This record gives sequence, structure tokens and C-alpha cells, in this order.
Amino acid sequence: MKDLATIKKEFLAGQIKHQHLEMRIFQDVYGSDPTKVKAACAEAAQIRCEAIEERTGVSLELIKKSQVDNGNLVRGEAITPGIEMKVGAALIPMGIAGPLKINGEYANGEIYIPLATNEAALIGGVQRGIKAINLAGGVKTMVYYDGMTRAPLIEAPDIYEAGKLCNRLRSDRELITELNSCVKDPFVRLEYIDPYQLGTKVFLRMNFKTGDAMGMNGVTKASADITKYLLSKLEKWELITISSNLCTDKKNAHINVVENRGKGVETEIFIPEEVLVKVFKKGVTSKNVEKVVFHKCYLGACLSGTVSGFNVNAANSIAAFFAATGQDLAQVVTSSSCFVQAEAKEGGLHFMVSLPCLEVATIGGGTMFGTAREALKLIGCDEYGSNIDDNKSVLRLAEIAAATVTALDLNTACSQAAAYEMAESHVRLARGEKD
Repeated sequence: MKDLATIKKEFLAGQIKHQHLEMRIFQDVYGSDPTKVKAACAEAAQIRCEAIEERTGVSLELIKKSQVDNGNLVRGEAITPGIEMKVGAALIPMGIAGPLKINGEYANGEIYIPLATNEAALIGGVQRGIKAINLAGGVKTMVYYDGMTRAPLIEAPDIYEAGKLCNRLRSDRELITELNSCVKDPFVRLEYIDPYQLGTKVFLRMNFKTGDAMGMNGVTKASADITKYLLSKLEKWELITISSNLCTDKKNAHINVVENRGKGVETEIFIPEEVLVKVFKKGVTSKNVEKVVFHKCYLGACLSGTVSGFNVNAANSIAAFFAATGQDLAQVVTSSSCFVQAEAKEGGLHFMVSLPCLEVATIGGGTMFGTAREALKLIGCDEYGSNIDDNKSVLRLAEIAAATVTALDLNTACSQAAAYEMAESHVRLARGEKD
């Protein structure tokens, strides 16, 4: 047995690699006691942080004191620390807006909304949007798509063979069933493959169901196994890459809008004219909001070359909601692809939001630990189903996320319809200055 000082000395001398530090502490200091996994992970993070402090001369006291317990003991023999080279944690202020009245298929009732952000006025904006929504009777939500994609790229010996495979993948359901037998994960199921041919290159956009998980790790492994099997049956074909950017993961891509990825969600609400007058500043009418949304979200966005950001500020609410609930933050870029519609009707404003590629989870990654787990419990999304199709928890989460986007985009559209009100409110809330 060794003490922590000895382990630190060996680590600083380069005798212990970063990726082995948790296990060495777990084994050499704690004798592989399964009750000491949390302690081993925390102490490994502290040793790394102290090593960086000593080498740079910079104090990282707050980072070092901030810890997220996301280590895990796998099969009783190996620690997965959550992330590599952990030294501590980053803290983001969290607020809770609401309750928001949602009239959805999976989210139904009054729900509090956790939001983690450093931006003043964001949560206040969500709250005012919620006030208008609640006075109007609540927002309708609907999930119309549920799937996760990965797109390997393979190369045929000639264009005829490439075309032949594409045609077969489109028409032969038995082949899809055969390929699905390669998938070993009980929570991943191949639904279909959309093939795209460019010369001898064939892009295989595979679409999977993944239960309550967002599913990227599962579908990557499944795609690899399917591709390996497929190539074993195809003479003189080759693998170019297991992920070809046609998936499309963590990049702004219009294919995710027209073909969907993650969850496709729609929201709808009718805001009576009297509610607009009561909640928002003078001058806000359904006609004015319609004009702002069209000219800002469509005319201005088209002129700027926007791909799929035809909204007011969807990324704001998505990022804050993702940070609060432990989602993959890199997927804010795709998940905030959003289309907002505002139409002046007799008696009020018809307001709709479409999120065609919202990538969320209630199991896996950052959803499993710490404050994120509490936030998911708060909104009733901390459970997960027993099979692929039993995924009401993540569908509820998707509806809540979409309703949150609706609240903020409604508020910001209305504040811009009130002349300079958006600028004035940001100055007041962020800086404490008078309008």
C-alpha cells in the first residue's frame, strides 16, 4: 500500500500516466475497495490540478475545490472517471423559471424550467414569455420524429456496384433486418439506411432508435459493426471513414432539418391581443410581432446566409437548458436549428416553433450525475424505460426543451416589437443602469 504523497511524487516524475492515475490511487492507496471510487477520482483530480499549479505558478483553487462525482467502477475492476485528465469542475449560475404550463403529449401540466447561464436577462426573458403563455392557457407540444444517425462512408470498385448497393438498401427490407442482427446493444435498433452516391463513394446515413439515450456512442458502435459485416459481403469495397459528416453530428447542416436527427418537435400557441397588451410593453400587437419575426428571422436571416437559424435566439435557451440538464453541449449547434412563425390572426397572435433536430437524453453522459440529475428529477425526466420503445422520459424532455425555446423566442420577438425595449432591458438587468 502507498500514500497519496508517494502517488503524487510518482505522477510528477512521469511514472504514472494521466489516464492511469485514478486506478493507481484506487488500487495502491485503497486496495481496490469499491466504496472508495469517489475518493480516488476526487484525489486524482486534485493531484493533477496541484501539478499544473506548481508548473505554471497559477492558483486554481476554485477549480480544484469544485468537484463533480461522475466516476464509475465498471465490472468491479476498472474506473471510468467520466472525462479524461479531470482537475475539478466549472461552475455556471443556475436559475429556475416557471412554472410553465405545457399541454403536450408527454409533458403535461405546470413545470419549472432549470436554466444554467452567465447571461443576465435570459431567465427574465424566459419568465416573461412564460407569463404570456400561461395567461393564454399553455403551449401545445408534439414530438413527431425520434431517431439518431451515423453515416459511414465506403467505396465501391466502380460506379455500377455503388449504384447497385444504393438501390438494394432502398428497397430490400430483409437486408436491413439482416444488418440489424449485427447490433449487439439492446437499446440500439437500426430502422433504415439512406444511401447517397457520389461516384464510387457511398454514404450510408444509418438511422437508429436509441431509447432514452441520445445514442451517439451506441450508434457509432452499431454503425461500425454493420459496416464491417456489409464489407465482408462486398468484394473489393473499402471503408473510408466510420463517420462521413453526413450524419450530421455537431455541425450546422440542413440535412438534419429536412431528414431530422435526435427529436423533431413542434410547439404552438395562440396569444390573445389582450395578453400581449398586459404582459409586454406599449406598442406590442400581433401585427407588429408578425412583422418583426418575418423581417428578422427570414428576410434578415436569408440576406446573412443563415442555414437553419430562422429564429430569434433559440440557441440561448437551448444552451442554458442543456447546461442545466447535463446534455452534450457541442450539440447546441445542431439542436438550435429552429424555425419560428408568428402570424397575426383575428383576436391575437398565432406563434409556432419547429425544432427538427433536437438532440437530448435522460440517460448517459452528463445526465447521470450531480446537479444535472437533480434538474432532470425536478422536471420529471430522471427515469428511463426498460426497452428501446419505452422512452417517454426523453420525449417529455424534448417537449419541455421546445416549450422553453418558445417562451424565450416569444418574449424576445415581442420585446423587439416594442422598439428599443430589448436593448433597454439588457442594460437594466445586466448592468443595473436605468433605461
